[in-house]
Amino acid sequence: MPITVRRLAVLGLLLVTVLGWGAAVPSFAQAPPPVVRIALLPQWVIQQHRSLPALAEAIEGGVVDRTVFAWQRGVIQRQALVSKPIRVVPDPAPLGGRGRFDLTVRPSTGRAAWTEIEVHQSAPSADDVLLLEIGGERNTITQVLETLLIAEPGRPLAEIPLARTALVAGAGVPVVASTFDVPLAPALAQRFRQEAGLDLLVVRPPLWDVRNGDQTSSGRADTVPFGGGDWREGDRVFLRIPASKLGQGVPGIVLGWKDRTLQNDPNAEFPRRSSLPLPVIR
Repeated sequence: MPITVRRLAVLGLLLVTVLGWGAAVPSFAQAPPPVVRIALLPQWVIQQHRSLPALAEAIEGGVVDRTVFAWQRGVIQRQALVSKPIRVVPDPAPLGGRGRFDLTVRPSTGRAAWTEIEVHQSAPSADDVLLLEIGGERNTITQVLETLLIAEPGRPLAEIPLARTALVAGAGVPVVASTFDVPLAPALAQRFRQEAGLDLLVVRPPLWDVRNGDQTSSGRADTVPFGGGDWREGDRVFLRIPASKLGQGVPGIVLGWKDRTLQNDPNAEFPRRSSLPLPVIR
């Protein structure tokens, strides 16, 4: 039976519908979740490279599964990478956080030293603010943050100074003292320092110590004169990121960690450069 004009119109309508559906399918694909990159390194690896360009090269593509000697530049032995807990602060409001987030943390497995933190936002809102806590475990090694660097796309790796507690506050990311097992005071929400669109704060146990008071096989370390369990309490790095910044891309953060050691002879005279007990913020 000959194909009528009406049948041709029906076939054409079906064809347009099928083609239109096929073209619309890709529009349903979701954008990949934002990723925060953090390189967790022992301080001696940073000192080994002697220059930030060499360190940047090693972070981006120099991780190897073999022995690396102290004189080698541009490479990092995978076993040297530091492992730290990374979590969302459960009650972020007192410190300026907002919204609900979940994380997927992927430690480095390739040539780059970056730990990738994939951020999933529940009920997204443009006003949400992610609050991350890095570190804060009890250990005998890599408890003290010594170096903080920012890796912005298209710019050289840059060191951000740490403003340790002192009579005269210095410029940089504040290092404040707070007891290990208690919630942080809401007043600390105002102490965060903004760098490259990120808000940063370092919280350290209130220990009487000597900065770089000991030389160990892992490099320079702080020394404490007493043997309580608190000398094993690690620093905590708090990172506050607005949801709008997550969508635009977050610069990489490099954290260099060193040890804290116990003074061998508690009766020995403490060096003059020892610091006084840090004031505790409650």
